[in-house]
Amino acid sequence: MELIKVKTGTSLGYYLWLVLCIGLFLGLYFLLRKKSKKVQYWTLFGFLAFNFALHFIKLSFPQYTGFPEVLRKCSFENICAVSTLIFPFIYLSKWKSGKDYMFYLGLVSGIAGCVAPMPVSSMDLAFYEPETFRYYICHAGIWIVPLLMVLLGIHELNWRRIWKSFIIYFAVLGVIIINEIILIRLGWVETSTLEDFLSANERDMGYAIGLPDSMQGAAKYVLWLTPKAWKDPYVPILWEFFPVVILGGLFAFLICLIWDHKRFKADMITAKCAVVRFYKATKIKVPEFFANLKTRFENAEKGEQPENTENQENDEDGNGEANE
Repeated sequence: MELIKVKTGTSLGYYLWLVLCIGLFLGLYFLLRKKSKKVQYWTLFGFLAFNFALHFIKLSFPQYTGFPEVLRKCSFENICAVSTLIFPFIYLSKWKSGKDYMFYLGLVSGIAGCVAPMPVSSMDLAFYEPETFRYYICHAGIWIVPLLMVLLGIHELNWRRIWKSFIIYFAVLGVIIINEIILIRLGWVETSTLEDFLSANERDMGYAIGLPDSMQGAAKYVLWLTPKAWKDPYVPILWEFFPVVILGGLFAFLICLIWDHKRFKADMITAKCAVVRFYKATKIKVPEFFANLKTRFENAEKGEQPENTENQENDEDGNGEANE
């Protein structure tokens, strides 16, 4: 039945999975909010570890065939794959900037993956199939765990570190491209020409290469931020720079106004005080400096000696008379 197929925006199965993902988030939140930090911490890690395992277990599903080429599906082939593979290790680390990246990128890519499940929809999968289950659980975990990590106080966002998340993101895009080159060299991905490699329509590489034709219409609200020289044709990674930094920075900043508003307010007060101190320190000195400079220019135009020179001559005359 079409109703149980996962067709983006048009089937009952699609909406059921959205409800289940939201229900999973709410269920975990209310289950963990009064638990100890230790229980919260390891429960969220267990979710990430389960996703990590599912990323490899999927090779046993009928949708993944053709050894060894199928191993590419366990590699860093797109943004969500990278997140599934590295999030458990970032979570266990003390890398605060990495956890910020988990939050910002996980929220955007994880929710986007659940709202627009293109791989599941293109495979014509039913609501109850194992691959459908794996896809939604993995993508839900990408946004549920980082969001709960902040909501439960396991990690604290800091608006001063936002710029570091961009560096990590572009580094991840570089890893995806390198991963693609390795897969091509191994013969696990068929790309005969450089033009095929640079084609955004060939494979999902986290849009590091560019946007596929099917997304051009929806992306027009973002692409205006990309210089024309970088999108006709797309320049790998660089085409994303301004959209990600400007729109992503605005998104991260607004998020931090919710969770890090106290630090932001304190920093703005400190900055204001510094500006006021600087203004007060220069308010008198600057006018005096320019007044003295104006006097010097006027004297120079009249051919007059500076005051200190005249004083020096008078001293010399006085000394001479005294010696005589």
